[in-house]
Amino acid sequence: MSSPIVESLVARSAAKCTAQVRRHPTHARHKPSASAFRSSEPGSTGIKSFDVAVATSHHKMSTFTTFAIAGAGNIGIFIAEEFLKRKTASKARRVLILTRSSGDDGKFKELKNKGAEVVTVDYDKKDSLTAALTGIDVVLSTLSFIDLGPQSSLAIAAKDVGVKLFAPSEYGSDSDFGGKGTARAQLKELNLPYALFFTGPFPDMAFSAWTGVDPVGGKATVQADGTQLISFTARPDVARYVAYVLTEKPAKELEWKKFRIEGDRVSFNRVFEQYTKKTGKKVDVTYRSTADLEDAVKKNPGDILSALLLSFAQRKGVVGKTDEVTNGEFPEWNPKTVIEVLLQ
Repeated sequence: MSSPIVESLVARSAAKCTAQVRRHPTHARHKPSASAFRSSEPGSTGIKSFDVAVATSHHKMSTFTTFAIAGAGNIGIFIAEEFLKRKTASKARRVLILTRSSGDDGKFKELKNKGAEVVTVDYDKKDSLTAALTGIDVVLSTLSFIDLGPQSSLAIAAKDVGVKLFAPSEYGSDSDFGGKGTARAQLKELNLPYALFFTGPFPDMAFSAWTGVDPVGGKATVQADGTQLISFTARPDVARYVAYVLTEKPAKELEWKKFRIEGDRVSFNRVFEQYTKKTGKKVDVTYRSTADLEDAVKKNPGDILSALLLSFAQRKGVVGKTDEVTNGEFPEWNPKTVIEVLLQ
């Protein structure tokens, strides 16, 4: 087991090398071995072999390998699981999970057994965050969008220690809802490249007794006339996509990139029709007018369910135009539809 001192020296050495590469972009990041200069062909200059060695080294270094996931809740736990699978497949070198708890909670035991490093941090103390993030390439925030204060502190610390990419807490539609716009503006001001993932609601959470849209329970309250299209993506599918692109795509293809993904683009009415057809169970639907939703949000801006239904009524529930959807960035991705999630 390496000591903190050794890890610190390694991190400083890596930072120094990166700085040197930036000053001398024509140099390779790693000094090739002597064998890289030798040719397998008699009389050859060896230049071809050297070029291949440099190109190979560059390819290996162009993808990110160390990741820190802030939060292990509703979506974070799924993302952590997928990155650990990538680690097992040698697609990631380190997977860090930042938590405000002791890190000894039972839910972290399985993650640790799979190779996760669980680190307790204090978002009010910058030193706590910078110590945890040293040597990390990518930070993924899965913190609650209701209070993005801790994410702001995380971004500042990430910039200070040389994190290369930041994925803020989005995982919904492309909107400024819950301070997301402010978070993006901060990353631009810090000049810390971001990757944004727009996924629409998670069907395994959006359809529940808590949200009031509960076809399995036989009742649902939705917006307007229920015909507006909405993008949905299940959490396991979101996690697979995020982990894939962040470990497979070259860094330059991730910086300031917006990923718009969906497992299904469907209206509430259509989902209820499909559910009844598949199960024979009727869904009792109540429709709230746009005016009623606007009034509810005006009276109580903290009414998240009304705010979400209002955004759906205003046709803001999709991740983007159909030709903007980036599902194809992960060719083998096969996300589930809403009805498949409801019936599983």
